[in-house]
Amino acid sequence: MVCFRWGKFFLWVGLAGLAGLGVGQWAAWVGSYLRPMVVFPLLVGCVFGGMLVFLIRLLDLAHRGSVLVGVVFASAVCVGSEHGGYYLQTQREYERTLAEWQTKTRGLAALSSSFGQAIQQQLPPPPATWGEYLRRQVEQGRRIGPWLIQGGWVWASWAVEAALTLAAALILVGLTLRWPYCSTCQSWYRVVRQGRVPSQQLAQWREVLERDVSLSGPAPRFRLLECLGRCTPGRLELVWEDADGQVQTCPRELQAAQREKLDALWQAAASSEEDSSPPATPASSDLPRG
Repeated sequence: MVCFRWGKFFLWVGLAGLAGLGVGQWAAWVGSYLRPMVVFPLLVGCVFGGMLVFLIRLLDLAHRGSVLVGVVFASAVCVGSEHGGYYLQTQREYERTLAEWQTKTRGLAALSSSFGQAIQQQLPPPPATWGEYLRRQVEQGRRIGPWLIQGGWVWASWAVEAALTLAAALILVGLTLRWPYCSTCQSWYRVVRQGRVPSQQLAQWREVLERDVSLSGPAPRFRLLECLGRCTPGRLELVWEDADGQVQTCPRELQAAQREKLDALWQAAASSEEDSSPPATPASSDLPRG
């Protein structure tokens, strides 16, 4: 049972919101150059979800309610930040265009101040607020492929893109929450050892795990996971191919006796590798001179 902690909750929501703010600005910058429909919001969701996964692992957060609230909040911040980024780009584009016009007509504007004001009035003024920018986008319409949508359809397209971003982030976060977690020391399991099972030790591994491992395919791979507090002997994940070529997995929470036997097997394998390594060749400077 994972306990709810207020301190970790507020820290998580704050950091997730900052991640959403940063990813939204990045999405606005990338979207100004290339914005493929459907694919782009999924890409943003994957980048955003990756950052959330990093924060979840960093904070050792596993309370599902806290995670869900943070993901939804940060997703809203991410979408709002993206549209805010486009609004800022509109402001900068207006300032750049105005500066170019002033540079080209500097001499004429110097002869008549009213002429300079007339030039500035010819340029469409930028939206004064973020809300006005969204309203203009809805009124002017949005082009999606060969179609130009307006009004409520623009809001619907934005809602679909936001849902795709949220869905991609939730998939990555959901996969992370399936990782083993220790509620005693409040930490995610970490991989502490991995590799292939030596062929000469397969019989001993079968005896320890009480599970048959086929010899028909490549050598089985294993991965040992532990929490930070080492509250348990650990979790062993074994992957191998059976006689039919099907991939089999064997995740198992180890008992203390099983962990001791596996440690002894790993130590024996390390010793045999050291004994079988070739002796060091003496350097030329160490050879006796005749």
